Amino acid sequence: MQFLSDAKVFVASSHDAIERSAPHIYLSALPFADRQSLVYLDFAPRCTGLIQVDLLGISHYSRIVVMTLSGHSSAVRSVAYSGNGRLLASGSDDGTVRIWDMQTGGEAQSPLRSGDGRVLSVGFSRNNLWVASGTESGTVCVWNVGLTRASPRRLNGHSSAVNSVAFSRDSSRLASASEDASAFIWNPETGERLAVLTGHTAAITGVTFSSDGETVGTVTSDLNIRLWSITTGQVVRKMDTSAEQRIDISPDGEMVAGCYRDTVELYSCSTGKQIAVLNCDAKAHSVQFSPDSRSLVAAHARGVRLWTLQPNPESASWVDLGGDLGIVHYAAFSPDGLHVASAADDGTIRILSASSGESTVQRLPVHEGAVSSVAVSRDGAIIVSGSSDKSVRVWNAHTGDVALPTLDGHTGDVFSVSISPDGSSIASASEDHTVQLWDVQSGAVIGKPMRGHTDWVRAVTFSNNGRWLASASSDGTVQMWDVATQQASAVGPFQCGGSAYTVAFSPDDGLVTAGGGQGRIYLWRTASGEQAHEPLHANDEIVLSVAFSPDGTRIVSGRSDNSARIWDIAAGRCILVLQGHMNWVGSVAWSLDARVIVTGSDDATLRLWDAMTGAPLATLHEHAKAVRSVAFTNDSRFIVSGSEDTTIRKWDVRAACQLPLERRNDPVAALASATLKDGWLVGSSGELILWVPAEYRGCLQAALCTLEIGRSRVAVSVGESGLHAGLDWALCWRR
Repeated sequence: MQFLSDAKVFVASSHDAIERSAPHIYLSALPFADRQSLVYLDFAPRCTGLIQVDLLGISHYSRIVVMTLSGHSSAVRSVAYSGNGRLLASGSDDGTVRIWDMQTGGEAQSPLRSGDGRVLSVGFSRNNLWVASGTESGTVCVWNVGLTRASPRRLNGHSSAVNSVAFSRDSSRLASASEDASAFIWNPETGERLAVLTGHTAAITGVTFSSDGETVGTVTSDLNIRLWSITTGQVVRKMDTSAEQRIDISPDGEMVAGCYRDTVELYSCSTGKQIAVLNCDAKAHSVQFSPDSRSLVAAHARGVRLWTLQPNPESASWVDLGGDLGIVHYAAFSPDGLHVASAADDGTIRILSASSGESTVQRLPVHEGAVSSVAVSRDGAIIVSGSSDKSVRVWNAHTGDVALPTLDGHTGDVFSVSISPDGSSIASASEDHTVQLWDVQSGAVIGKPMRGHTDWVRAVTFSNNGRWLASASSDGTVQMWDVATQQASAVGPFQCGGSAYTVAFSPDDGLVTAGGGQGRIYLWRTASGEQAHEPLHANDEIVLSVAFSPDGTRIVSGRSDNSARIWDIAAGRCILVLQGHMNWVGSVAWSLDARVIVTGSDDATLRLWDAMTGAPLATLHEHAKAVRSVAFTNDSRFIVSGSEDTTIRKWDVRAACQLPLERRNDPVAALASATLKDGWLVGSSGELILWVPAEYRGCLQAALCTLEIGRSRVAVSVGESGLHAGLDWALCWRR
């Protein structure tokens, strides 16, 4: 029986891969299977030449994520189980309601469409007959799911979007709640409107029935919960709460729960008094009690949190099911309480194990916000990063481990970091208008914050001799600082025509350059403060980043016109334009061997270029969001990148540049050059190399990425036995 149970999970969790391509039962599904499952233990020893998958800081998805349902083309807003748990309904921003078979993970019938815009809420009747949807247009639609070609019964009356719908336990009534501050009670079979609940003065964001069907609960955006008698239509209890979104009444009738910002609040149904406040650590979107009232699940901006309420809700323990799932709009218990269905912003629905005793994997340390800047020490030992979470962090560049406790002190986003040439100190620039120095050994603050700018400090960098700091600010100036005294230099401040976004010293420290908001690159002599050259200018697009060539004769600049430009300083003209990015080029760096330029873009890619000819060498795709910062190691062998996706990655330059030559015949190179498309790692010719479960796509570490610093990572590689793929895939089965 255990083998059959494991086999069911194996097939359901890998449904997308198997349905698309049968060989990927072995090539994709087996590598991602739970190592403790009987299916893996039986079949893995019989196979060779499969991709190796290693998990760090993340639990195996099939232990908690039983299956992932894919089909919606936009965010899923709501899910609801049928009374017998065999079907699941989902509503999406793509305007469809879909019905899923919980045995197979496939769609039970064609998508249901009403043409009323986004589907904001769905409900499933306990008698398994009807699915209701609340739509953006204000129409409530009711489908008879027993009919294969059903047309909806349209219930009209709301004048604005319907945020929430719910069936009574006996399926005889349907409640709907709207932005227009009204709630209606309907007969779902006839479409007759039975009651109008009036009195709210703000948008009603959630509605629910008590288990006995005698009470309806509503919650509004102006922090008001009301319990209504179904018999009289009158309010039986009004609670002035903090709850503002979604609502649920426990099946035992004792408690009511609602969401407020990053918390879930519990109140007594009988007294209206607050019982407990449960922390979500992220914006809460929905809440629901388990069928036995002993647990509570909430969907929030990072996933799904499950609390065990007994014996005392005030000291409820919790687990995050499935780890960091991204934005989840709704979560619902199955009728038997064993599973939770989650509706995610990425268009997927995940069926999660609701076992609160499931062990959790410790997440790896990481920034809580976008990584806006990275720097590497000259000896290559440490990486320093600055983030929108207002912190500076120091990492071991070889292992990714934390090298120092978090450096906290700034009161605004940290936009830029730099490491002194001797590796003894760190400089950081912040939204709080200051530049701060830190000791690398202890992490202690050195002196007081350097104050001189009157607006955000966008960039900071050490001179190559370590004596000076240069900082660029939105106040339109570049300031020079004496590192020893932490006082402003007698030279400067230098004036830019608009906001200064970036600053750099020439290799001999004779020049300092800055890029501005008017598309100009300024150059000054550090000794005298005199302008060394007329500003370099091509157009008025913002110059976001600059870097000198190792010989100091050229500058590369990243710009808001999606390009990078190489400038001959002496001639004062642009000699090469590097084009290929699809969005702003926010960061550039020049390797110290003078051979390669790297650019990082808001299109979430890094591109490598031949520094002499401008020819493209490679494109690196693995970041999920904008690449904010790039830096070479001193030996030019690696690139470090920081991204808005909160991760830091370290890339092998030589391997990346050789990929175009090797990938045709080398499976290792083919995997390294693969790009993620619709859940598949796809080769250069469009071949399917590996299907990646949705839970892993945001933390995938490809072969070219030798190190990833993030909450969790999934590393894929080719093992010692090579890779059997393509037409040779059948060789993976040992004879």
